[in-house]
Amino acid sequence: IREGLKPPTEPERVHLSQAELAQGWRLACQQRIDRDLTLELPPPEGMPQAKERLKEELHVALDPGIEKVYLELPPPGGEDQRPDTLRIQEELDRGLSFPLGVLRRLPGALREGNFRITLTLEGERVLEVEPGKEPGKAASPPLGLALDLGTATLAGYLLDLTTGRELALRSLANPQGSFGADVISRIRHVRERGEEGLRELQGAVVSGANALIERLCHMAQAEPARIYKVTVVGNPTMIHLFLGIDPRGIDHSPYIPVLRDGLALRAKELGLKVHPEAGVYILPAVSGYVGADIIAGVLFCGLHRRDGLSLFVDLGTNAEIVLGNEGRLLACSTPAGPAFEGAQIAHGMSALPGAIAHAYLDGDRLKLEVIGGGPPKGLCGSGLIDLVGELLKAELIDPQGRLLPRAESPLGRQITLDEKGRPRFLVSDDEGGPIYLTQRDIRELQLAKGAIRAGVELILREWGATPDEVESVYLAGAFGNYVRRESVLAIGLLPPFPVEKLKPVGNAAGQGAKLALLSRGALEEVQELAERMDYLELSYCSDFNEAFLRNLHLPG
Repeated sequence: IREGLKPPTEPERVHLSQAELAQGWRLACQQRIDRDLTLELPPPEGMPQAKERLKEELHVALDPGIEKVYLELPPPGGEDQRPDTLRIQEELDRGLSFPLGVLRRLPGALREGNFRITLTLEGERVLEVEPGKEPGKAASPPLGLALDLGTATLAGYLLDLTTGRELALRSLANPQGSFGADVISRIRHVRERGEEGLRELQGAVVSGANALIERLCHMAQAEPARIYKVTVVGNPTMIHLFLGIDPRGIDHSPYIPVLRDGLALRAKELGLKVHPEAGVYILPAVSGYVGADIIAGVLFCGLHRRDGLSLFVDLGTNAEIVLGNEGRLLACSTPAGPAFEGAQIAHGMSALPGAIAHAYLDGDRLKLEVIGGGPPKGLCGSGLIDLVGELLKAELIDPQGRLLPRAESPLGRQITLDEKGRPRFLVSDDEGGPIYLTQRDIRELQLAKGAIRAGVELILREWGATPDEVESVYLAGAFGNYVRRESVLAIGLLPPFPVEKLKPVGNAAGQGAKLALLSRGALEEVQELAERMDYLELSYCSDFNEAFLRNLHLPG
């Protein structure tokens, strides 16, 4: 309870620790709702974190730009009165810069170590000084953090910058969710509350990032102060809010963000609880809706390094699409709506325990795969696509998206009418209660798939290419990774590519952020990608609506 907290009751004193009570935890069953309350609802324990399950091998020449240097310096004396900083620079034969905080710690570190000292350097900038030890026993290795600021989920990767090894991976729900589930509602919050609203949203995402850092370091048994480099990706609105920059130009025509290029900041400027002098590198964007997350994904998939034509599709509330090869890159964004996340679906839910993640036809029976096992509680996005794809195959849905009752088929008899005479399909009637796929659910999916298919068709047309010329199709994001490729093609979400061309690539944004963390060359490469990527604004395409309406139909 954030506001409206009352003293704990006796049962709360029994069941909760003193620390939990002090933090504001209370038992819901003990609360009489007799005053205004502000509640924070954390993700349920045991919640599967989709981005945590996506691990990809990285192949990169390790060059993070962070190094530890051990020095044994001659102590000062009557004939050697050089200042401490000059003594270090002349020993290394390098011109170094020393931040004020480092200068304050330098004399103590030098003398505590008897003029044996370990420096942590980023190029020519000294990030930290520590009393030195013998070579090979020097201070702990420097760490790096890759942050993926998703609209719904924050994901963090903690890496050893000396070896490139991933030490910990964690994700959590974006605390900005209390201000709205999508970026448009969060921009609206800034519009309504001005500077105060912007501070609230920035504070929420920074506190979420700091909670993530704390958990990652706990998992790796590491000190947050050992994190000397951070790379950050996210959609343009999330990056604006993370930096405390007004995003109000993004949600209306002509959809103008404040910045495109990458930024190099210091952690202390943002309030991140890592080493205060750590470099924080914000990856660049392309437009108001194609951001650093997409640039990082393209970097990871390597579209720009291939002779052949590749298509990159990040499936979500907004679907970002990039078409390209080594000669050219073209991007667009299309609003798909929330159906893929289970929103606006009668029995829809996120990919949590109890969600139907997959559905398969087995003769006249429908087999369901439920996250976490047990009775199903609802449908998540991948289960919805599977279900519609399988019912199309069974000819229980027609190309217009209408449910078709068939008395001669066991599955067909699961299509009944609701109290208003509208058809619905009984997916499950387990102990958790009946779960239906409604006619409206199918319409919501048709809207999402129509927008994405229209975007793909128009970007191909702008390029002057046909689907046959596309050699690889990368499906990015947690949803893109878990949806069945056969079902994507069955509902016509994409043109009829051969299924082997579809390649789920997991959290490509996070993997790209890790590449930029481990390699200065990759960090420079993302800036080049942003500068050379062309953008197609679909809202200005006169025939987008025509393509969208045409693609509402399902394959016959």
